[in-house]
Amino acid sequence: MHHIPRMSEVVYVGMCRYVGYPTEVRIRREVTDTVEAVWRPVWIRMGFDRMESGSRREGFRLKTSDLDYMFWPPDHKVICDLSQISLYRIPQHTVILMECEDLPPGFTRLKLMTPSGDQNVNSSLIACNNEIYISSFLYRAKMLELQQAAGGIAMSSIQHGPCATINHNGREADCAYCLRSHHWPNIALPWIQRCQLKNWPPDYVLSSIIKDGCHVVPISSSLLNPESGCDWRMSFSRAEQQLVNSMNHCQFLCYGLLKLFLKEVINSTENESCLCSYFMKTVVFWVIQNDNHMAWVPENLLMCFWTCFKLLISWVHRGECPNFFIPQNNMFRVKVVGQNQIALFDQLYGLYCKGISSFFVKSNNKTIPVYADCRQNTDIQNR
Repeated sequence: MHHIPRMSEVVYVGMCRYVGYPTEVRIRREVTDTVEAVWRPVWIRMGFDRMESGSRREGFRLKTSDLDYMFWPPDHKVICDLSQISLYRIPQHTVILMECEDLPPGFTRLKLMTPSGDQNVNSSLIACNNEIYISSFLYRAKMLELQQAAGGIAMSSIQHGPCATINHNGREADCAYCLRSHHWPNIALPWIQRCQLKNWPPDYVLSSIIKDGCHVVPISSSLLNPESGCDWRMSFSRAEQQLVNSMNHCQFLCYGLLKLFLKEVINSTENESCLCSYFMKTVVFWVIQNDNHMAWVPENLLMCFWTCFKLLISWVHRGECPNFFIPQNNMFRVKVVGQNQIALFDQLYGLYCKGISSFFVKSNNKTIPVYADCRQNTDIQNR
């Protein structure tokens, strides 16, 4: 293992060329922040606030990085308990209450507390136990219908989970039409205490995350019968952006290395696995927070990667991937089960038995990831 630090440094440089150097990544994020700030008044006048999310928002410019956006009506305010209703002006604001009882962790019902002037919301209302709720299924269907009508013949739009996937002139974008809460949900309050105990993220990042609250996206907890429920899933996309932005560059490159590993190794077979890049991000978050003694420096990049990989294997073995904000929410609940779980574990354990060095190759005395064709950015082999 004496060669690992040197190999790590070379892979660090190769990943910088492929993913971006610290200054490049910072500029990408700042440009996105500036564009959003400039366009926000325009979008609000059109009836929606908007936020870019996903890999590109985090600073990646990988070949597979699609565009991801979240849209929500700015005058609709989701609250976590009734005491927060006094913070808003009625009728200027439409107040919606989260109800999480008798639902899987991370999901909520949305009770309409005051009348809404939004036709999209009003056409998505259903009655239950003499109360009025917003149906996630109806809302998602309504927004998809509007997106298809607005796109015309130049744009196609299909449903993809909670999103409307738009294909415009060959470029895909996932648009999640959601609702915004400026309050941190009660079920995620233990996360704050855990962060303070583990000293990650830093206090200023933690305060900003709590202040920003969360979103709720229109997807039901019942994948077998999504049309029957009115529950929505909590989304911490903005919090995740801030956590990724708070990483040092070695941590960010380790996250990028895991994304490439997923694409080029785990999903390289004809039958794509049940894993997605969100699980890779979750692994990195847990490792950073729980292993305070790990050195996130260039010469230790491969050991950081290996630690994340081992945690992923243990999750697959147990069939449990705890959500970073709500650990009771097992994100493998319906995806990594049965034969899928067995096949995935066998694949990952086989890779583990080969050792970390087998993931990399030497070319002209340069060590590069065997699964990353870095030549699309720069010809590493000739530099």
